[in-house]
Amino acid sequence: MNRSLIRVAMAAFLVLLAFGGPAQAQTRIKFTLDWRFEGQTSFMWLGLSRGYFQQEGLEVQVDAGVGSTAAVQRIHTGAYDAGLGDMSALIEYVGNNPGQQRLQMVYLQYDEAPLAYYTFRKTGAKSIADLAGKSIAGSPFESTRKMFPVFAKAAKIDPATVTWVTVDPQLRSNAVIKGDAFACGGFLTVPLEFEARGIKRDELVEMKVSDTGIRLYGNGVMVSNRLIAENPKAVAGLVRALNRSFRESLADPVASVKTLKARDPLTEERIELERFALLRPAILTERTKANGLGAIDKATLAAQIEHVAAAVQLKSKPDGDALFNASFLPPQAERMPLK
Repeated sequence: MNRSLIRVAMAAFLVLLAFGGPAQAQTRIKFTLDWRFEGQTSFMWLGLSRGYFQQEGLEVQVDAGVGSTAAVQRIHTGAYDAGLGDMSALIEYVGNNPGQQRLQMVYLQYDEAPLAYYTFRKTGAKSIADLAGKSIAGSPFESTRKMFPVFAKAAKIDPATVTWVTVDPQLRSNAVIKGDAFACGGFLTVPLEFEARGIKRDELVEMKVSDTGIRLYGNGVMVSNRLIAENPKAVAGLVRALNRSFRESLADPVASVKTLKARDPLTEERIELERFALLRPAILTERTKANGLGAIDKATLAAQIEHVAAAVQLKSKPDGDALFNASFLPPQAERMPLK
């Protein structure tokens, strides 16, 4: 054998040593987001770009979503293996599908649902109590509409006095600007929608749901029961990679959003960084800073089940252990925020 062939053979041998032998088949996972490609979910692209999912033996396909209800349905039907969705939407799904639950949440993104109502400061409104007798713009599927009876009760007003103006979520702020509705509800990022239409943030008043004393968990990672049963190793790897990506994204949002920009060149980095910043307080709460990301408190979840049952009709009240599977969470030390 000549020297050139020897060098080629040695190089190939070293590559095999470096990667632990022949390449292993990767487990393919279809993952649906709850909404479009935005700053707060850029951790998915960060993890993919840094190879965290690949290192767990996973090939993850990430697709945009159209809301939490749709994400639950996508996983329920088997079209997707995992995704992001709202805990209240999951409670409603499990409660209305007794005996045929096909998914569970395994990692929490928002320790506090990032929900609020918005109107013009010049109206004099200061809290959700001031929405009595007013009109609110929103989609029938939005949490701020479905759960409003609970928030209204906590604010000591009659929800029946409120008139709902049904609009697409993308048009809710426009309805307020045009005067078709007094207020609108949504995530804490709604001010960006007003700003895109020329309304300055200091012209708005923000009425947070959390100010009523109601605490709800928000969105988290949901996984199909089929994947949990057939490939628990893949689920554990998915959660490890997600947790790693999520922590690093929170520690360095600029780097995280840049990976989103690489995935979607039309991304406006400044806006997505601002969107991420508006949602961070619902992620990095005093609880997650002390106890770590991703986990839930059973008593808080039990209370949320009661809140959902009071707001929407359920065939049965689901058990908290059926909703959240904590067995795949990494150790607490690995879930602590990096800063």
